[in-house]
Amino acid sequence: MNLLILSLIVLIGWSVWIAFRRTSRNRKVSRNRITPSAHQENTQPHKVAPAEPIKTPDPDCGLFTTEHEHQAYTAGQPVWIRYEDKSGTVTERVVEIYRPGDKEMIYTWCRTKRAPRTFVRRNIRNWRLLPERFDFDPIVAQYWDEEGTRDRSEKSPWRRWLRRQPKEIAERYK
Repeated sequence: MNLLILSLIVLIGWSVWIAFRRTSRNRKVSRNRITPSAHQENTQPHKVAPAEPIKTPDPDCGLFTTEHEHQAYTAGQPVWIRYEDKSGTVTERVVEIYRPGDKEMIYTWCRTKRAPRTFVRRNIRNWRLLPERFDFDPIVAQYWDEEGTRDRSEKSPWRRWLRRQPKEIAERYK
């Protein structure tokens, strides 16, 4: 009888723990205010004329594939994403894709953080192409060309990389 009661207590405790974990994750969703990024001022236009905007999918569409990434990059369209990080925190971001690839990482300019950011493709919970275009920033592209191929431990953070650039470039992103 004692074993049955103990099993019941463990089962109830486990159920409460799962329910609490789910509700705390839902409370972590933060709706970041999206502001225009500073890099959009005084930038050179995209080297290649962007394609026509792609039809915007529903925000509850499936996995953000490499094909979607290449289409957004070619069209020069920013992408709204709902992203869950390693700790389970969910944020909403608007990103501009700068270095499309076939791997798991996506190399972007994050308008919310106003800095280059990488995102793990499988952690993008929802996404939607926005019906606008962004101006390609050659400085951000240069950052990804130099730092995107490096191992994470060797990669220079954006602010440190900017300090190594000419003063006029570093001042544009303050």
